Amino acid sequence: MRTDNRTEKSVKKKKRKKKRYLLKLVIIILACIGLHFLLHIDYFTVDGITVAGNKEIADQEILKLSQIEKGENIFDAHPVFAQRRIKKNLYIEDVDVKRKLPNMIEIVVTERSGKAQFVKGKNFIVTDNEGLVLEIAKEEQRATLVENTKVQKAKLDKTIEVKEEETYEKAMELIKAAETGDLYFKRLNIEGKQVEAYIYDKLVCVGKYDEVLSSINSGALKTVVFDLYQKGIKSGTINIGTNNYCSFTP
Repeated sequence: MRTDNRTEKSVKKKKRKKKRYLLKLVIIILACIGLHFLLHIDYFTVDGITVAGNKEIADQEILKLSQIEKGENIFDAHPVFAQRRIKKNLYIEDVDVKRKLPNMIEIVVTERSGKAQFVKGKNFIVTDNEGLVLEIAKEEQRATLVENTKVQKAKLDKTIEVKEEETYEKAMELIKAAETGDLYFKRLNIEGKQVEAYIYDKLVCVGKYDEVLSSINSGALKTVVFDLYQKGIKSGTINIGTNNYCSFTP
C-alpha cells in the first residue's frame, strides 16, 4: 500500500509541475502578445527622420538607402540593417542610425569625397585620398584629373592599381597637400620631375615637383592664386622656383 501511495503522489506531483509549466508558458505567450500590440500602437509610429553630417549626398538619397519610412513602427526600423544599406554608397564612410523614442529616427553620416580621377577607356575612375575606388563614371566628375597615369585595374571598394606608381604617388601627395592648403587643382600633369597643375582650364602652375609641393605647404602658392582670383584673372602661368618663389606670366 505504501508503494502505491508513493507512486500516486509522484504522479500527482508531476501533473502539478506540468500544469505550472503550462501556466507559465501561457503567461509568457500572452505577455509577448500584449507587448507586441503595445509597441505597435500609433504612439510609436515614425513621425520624423532627420539626416545630419552630409554635404555632398542628398538627404533623399540617404533616406532611400535606409528604407525607413514615415508611418512605419519605430521598432520595425532596425538601425543595424539600415546602416548596412546606407553604407552601400561608397561615398559614405560611416553612419549611425538611432531610434529616438517615441517616434523619431536620427541618421548621422560621415562622408568621404572623391579626390582624384583617372581615365580608363571611356570611364572616369574616382578615388579617395587612399586610392579607394568610389565610382566608375561615364562623365568627368569634380575631382582632380590625374593625367599620364595608366589604370591597370579598378574595382569599386578596392584600391586602384596603376602602371606609373611613382607618378601616381606624386599626384596624390600634391592633391593631399592642396586640400590641406585650401587649394584645388582641376587637373595634374606630371612628367618626371616636372609638374603642371591647373587651377583653371587656362591658369596653370609650372615647376619641379619638390618646389611645387613646397610652395603649397608654405602657403606661397595660395597667396598668388588668391591675388589673381581677386583680380579676376583666370588664365596665364604661375612659375614656381626655389625658396617658394612664384612669378606670374599672363
